[in-house]
Amino acid sequence: MNTDKWKSILGFVALDKYPNLPCPYCHQETLNIDESSLVSREVSEKYKQMASRHFNLENDKQKVKGIAQEKLIGKMLESNSLLGVCGAIGYAIYQVAKPSYHFCKFTAFMACASCNDNVAVTGLSQEHTKKTTNETQLPALYKVEQFSIPVPMFEISLEVPVSIQFELLGAFSYFHIDTNLSASKLRRGIEKYCSELGMKPNTLARQIKELETKYPIEANFLNTLRLVGNEGTHSDGVDEDDLLQAFNIVEEILAIFPRLAKLERLKEPQAHLEEKFDKKKARTETKTLEHEK
Repeated sequence: MNTDKWKSILGFVALDKYPNLPCPYCHQETLNIDESSLVSREVSEKYKQMASRHFNLENDKQKVKGIAQEKLIGKMLESNSLLGVCGAIGYAIYQVAKPSYHFCKFTAFMACASCNDNVAVTGLSQEHTKKTTNETQLPALYKVEQFSIPVPMFEISLEVPVSIQFELLGAFSYFHIDTNLSASKLRRGIEKYCSELGMKPNTLARQIKELETKYPIEANFLNTLRLVGNEGTHSDGVDEDDLLQAFNIVEEILAIFPRLAKLERLKEPQAHLEEKFDKKKARTETKTLEHEK
């Protein structure tokens, strides 16, 4: 999984910096926002009362910055030195002159350059508010929060059972808007993982304990993922970095399904080779037949 790619879109990003994402249809990394499809409207006061996580996070960042700036200017003025006063005035001028942004909701399509298919997206944008007519218009910044079709954060083999794929795609989808729901879907994914490997219905902890006898390495990693899933399900302490680490683990332990499928396919050539070359087995079978006669 390309962790750096997903980290690069955790916040607000200008379109010219937005990376190509994996297309859910053809799986090529050629999916990007079609600028011509963008439509945005400024958020209303009602929206602010039920705002998304990213809106609140960005507002909190601005509040923290504002408090820090006020303290800095206060310290400069308290110094009573010419340098301190000049510094405070200069900093205040900079704050007035720095670019101002307002929040908008946006909808758009992401188009795939490889297969020409589309994914509808919605999210938040920060758009530059010009304070004077002479001020240069700066590009808007975008944060995609929802994809109409979940965009895979890593490629899932077709050998992975559909029940697991379904839950993981849900975890990928919620990653962009609600990290705790994403962790909860991840937990459901590992429940399906245990079931698909033949563990009888039970608590997840007991299923993983049962799994240890056949797949100890996978069980060890699953127990860690269970802790992440429990936090997302019963509390709210899971962030994007936690999920990216968890998804890296999931990608590796899913390799068991292609391996098991391949081993199953190898049983037929194995039987053919044994029948041809296991002379001891052939002699035993011959003696058995002669004895039966």
